[in-house]
Formats: sequence, structure tokens, C-alpha cells
Amino acid sequence: MTLPVALTPKRALLIGAGKVARQKFLALKAANWEFEILAEKILEPFFADKNVKIRKLTRQNLGENLSGFEMIIDASGDENLGQALFSERKSLGYLLNVVDKPALSDFYFTANAHLGELSVGVSTSGASPSLAVLVRDKIAKILPRNLADFIPKLKLARLEAIENFNPQKAEILKPKCRENLGKVFLISCGSGSLQNLTLGALEAFELLDVALSDKLVGEDTREILRNLGVEIINVGKGKDEDSATQEQINALMLSLAKEGKTVGRLKGGDASLFGRAFEEMSFLEENGVEFELISGVSSVFAGCASALITPTIRGVSSGVLIVSAHLKGGAINTAWLEILKTRDVTTVALMAHAYAGEILNAARKLNLDLDTPAAFVSNIDRADEKVIVGRIKNLESMALKCARPAILIIGPAVEKSLSLKPKCERISVE
Repeated sequence: MTLPVALTPKRALLIGAGKVARQKFLALKAANWEFEILAEKILEPFFADKNVKIRKLTRQNLGENLSGFEMIIDASGDENLGQALFSERKSLGYLLNVVDKPALSDFYFTANAHLGELSVGVSTSGASPSLAVLVRDKIAKILPRNLADFIPKLKLARLEAIENFNPQKAEILKPKCRENLGKVFLISCGSGSLQNLTLGALEAFELLDVALSDKLVGEDTREILRNLGVEIINVGKGKDEDSATQEQINALMLSLAKEGKTVGRLKGGDASLFGRAFEEMSFLEENGVEFELISGVSSVFAGCASALITPTIRGVSSGVLIVSAHLKGGAINTAWLEILKTRDVTTVALMAHAYAGEILNAARKLNLDLDTPAAFVSNIDRADEKVIVGRIKNLESMALKCARPAILIIGPAVEKSLSLKPKCERISVE
């Protein structure tokens, strides 16, 4: 919390040395104000080395103790003192704030979000400082950091416009102001169930004006956004006619951000794991758009957990390899199959369902053990989730029994985990 904006520094006095006074002390220090502390006694160890003047204030000695102060903050909690300070404030010439007593105050403390020369103050007129702090923190999360560099340019342009009697020059920068207010949150929404949404994702949802959503984002998640009044634009990539290209998605993110909107780029699973997060962040960086990446629960770990297949088991699997069977331009990736020769590693392949036949053929060519255990986990954390278990030699028939989206898990850990019974349906293919 901090003081209202003052054009010149004021000589201030803080009365009290307890817990409430500590909050005001920190606010005054954050605002770089010079002030003195006066208290009847120290109640908070924090003030032990803060040069507190110990003195009891009475109505009779107010004048001699308060002379010369322009602003006084009474954090003593003494109601009689607050009344006395309020009654004498005009004759002694100071502005007064009695903590939690709006009727006895000439000014309020505000919760401020600072970014360079920008300060956004939030006040509840003394009703709830806690609410003011929460609103301030929400505003601070929205504010793009690049505003700190942009504000000095605005200041210079405004001064030049005034000096040259050219107000149009300042008007030209108004669209730039809007552009610099835009921000993009790349939000990982987990897989399937709402239980995989992180607190970070939920907090970001509340800040959004518009959400660009992948197909893997669940309907329950979309309903949360609708209830928050967020506009949802579907941009899922796929083979159908409604799919959007990465270039189209990038252009849409940029145009919305340049309109000054807070944009959410929603992705299933974790955006940093085969979610093109790097491509999108690089694009935003190159175009001067502020962004924030919010991690989430990957389908890799959510799928293994819901299927009760633990990818690392002592004496069975000492590591995990996460791969994509689908490469840029629709190419198939089977290079990872070489790792299957290392028996104590579990491999989890994403986007492998459509390439089950190609993966099996590549495994044959590499002379891999086709009896290596394997499992598809589809519709992770949804009501129709299924686990299809078998071996590499059964991949094609396994794929026929499972829907997309799905992950493929290969390795001895799959067979070892079969002793555990998942809540979802499990089908064995041999």
C-alpha cells in the first residue's frame, strides 16, 4: 500500500509502533517519503531499530509534538487520540489518516501497481484494504512490462508537442498507447478434466478479453471462460476444413494484442511440450507483444497417472523418453524407436495413434523385440477414457480399439503396472 500521488514530498509523521504501523511504515518507505515515528511504546519488534520517539500524546501536548508536519498517519489504534487529531488538524495545518476510520481521515492509502513511471492506484475508500490489494495485484499481472520503456517516449512526445504548440503530435501516439496495452497469456489447460487446470491458469482466465482455443481444451474449461464473459475463438489445428494454420493463429494473436486486448492462447496438456509454445513466443517477441507462459499438466503424465502406468519403476525402468510421432509438414517420426533397444527406459509417444502401422513396420526393420509391452491411453481424464494394452506387434489392432486423442506408452513398465486396476476401462489385445 502507498500514499496518494503528491506533487512534492511532504513532511510526514507515523504514530504507532505495532503491526498496523508496520504496514504503513513499509508503504511510506516504498514511496520514498521522509517521515518520523512517534509512539507511546514499541509493540512490534520490527521497530526496535527504527529510531522511534517514545512519547505519549495527549490533547494538551499535540501542538508541540505535531508542529511542522504536513501529513500524519495515526496507526496507534487509540480512538481518543484519533478524535483529538481530527479536531486539531485544521488549526495545526496537517492532513490526517486515521487507520480504518474513514470518517476521521482526509486521505486514504491506496494499493498501487507500479511499472516504471506508471502508477495505478486502487482504493475502496477505506472499506477493505485487502480487496484493494487483490485488485492491485490483478492489475499488475495484466500490465505489460514494456510499458516501462514506452512511457518515457510518451512523455518526451508530449513535451515536444507543448513546446511546439502542436497537439496533433501527441494525438498520433494514442493508437500506440492502445497497442502497448495488449498482452498474451499462453495457457496450458491440462488434459480432459478440470482437475488438471492449475491455479495459474484459473487466475489468468479472469484477466482475459478473448481466448484462442485448441481443440484439446475441454468443454468444462470453455464453460468457465464463458461464465467470465471471455470471447472464445476456436483455432484448433487439424485435418478438417475448420482448422487454422499457425500463421493464421499468429496473425490473430498479434491483431488482438495490438487492439489492447488481453489474449489467452489456450492449449491442451502443457504448451511447452509439443505445443508450439516456442514458435508463438518467438513470434510475439519479434513483434513487441508482451507474453506470459503458464505451465500445466501434460497428457503424458496425466495419461500415465489415470491408466496407473508408472513410467519409472525401480528395477524395471530408470528413465522416460517423451517423443512426437508427428513432425512438421506431416512427416512421420520413427527415429525414437532406437531407444527401445535400451530395455530400462519407458517411451511415451504423442500423436502416434494415426501412425501405428508405420511404427510397427519401422520396429520390424530395426529388429526390435515386438513382444515389448505397449499401451494406448485415449480421452485422458474424460468419461470415455480407455486403456488399450498389448505389445508392439499388436499396435495396429490396438489403434483400432482406441479413439483420439491418445498417447502411446512402450516399455516393460507397462506390463509391470498391469497388476494395478485403473478406474477407466482397460482392454487387452494379444
